[in-house]
Parts: sequence; C-alpha cells; structure tokens
Amino acid sequence: MIKPILACENPYQAAESFREAGWSIDFTQPPESGDPLVGISLFDNHFLLGITEGYVPDNAAPYIGCGVVFYVVIPESEMENTCQGHKDFLTGKLQPQSWGDLTFEAKICGFKFMFASE
Repeated sequence: MIKPILACENPYQAAESFREAGWSIDFTQPPESGDPLVGISLFDNHFLLGITEGYVPDNAAPYIGCGVVFYVVIPESEMENTCQGHKDFLTGKLQPQSWGDLTFEAKICGFKFMFASE
C-alpha cells in the first residue's frame, strides 16, 4: 500500500479543505508534537498531509503538486455524491472515459486528483 505524504504549508488548514469535500480526518498529530501530520482518507484511499518546511524550498512552494495527478478509485455507486462534495474544487466534469471508467477531476490545496469508478 502506498500512502503519499502531501507537503502543505499548513496541514491542519489543508485538512479542513479535504473535510469540506467529504474526506475523513483519520488522525491529527498535535502541532506541538514537532511532527505536524494529518491522516486523511476517502473510501479506501489514504493520504498524509505534512509540512513543506524542510521538504520543499520556499521558492518551490508555488509548484506543489505540479506534474502529479492522484488517481483515486471509489465505488461507482458513490461517484455522483462524491463529485457533488467536491463541487468547490472541480476542474473537470463527471463523465465516462473511453477506457470505461466514470471520472471527474478536482484540485485541492494545489494537488490534482482524478476520481474514477471501480
């Protein structure tokens, strides 16, 4: 299993954006822990939100997520509800693809996602 760590300037604020779109907050490390980290998930897809400090140079922060799209597989029966939950983050409409999946695209906190039916 791969669990990507997404570098965010503020993982706690980023987690709220994901929660707004319908994602679950699985755990939150306290800010004073010295390891600011938030675990998030959507169906069986898990991600970690970490900090940029020490991982992303300041001059590269505007390019966070550049060139990467996370392909998130969700149950087909949940596609419309999930798409509606992401309405403030949509970059592409819900549509069938030539390879057979029903998909939509969204961008949250600079990270691009393609949500696809199982």
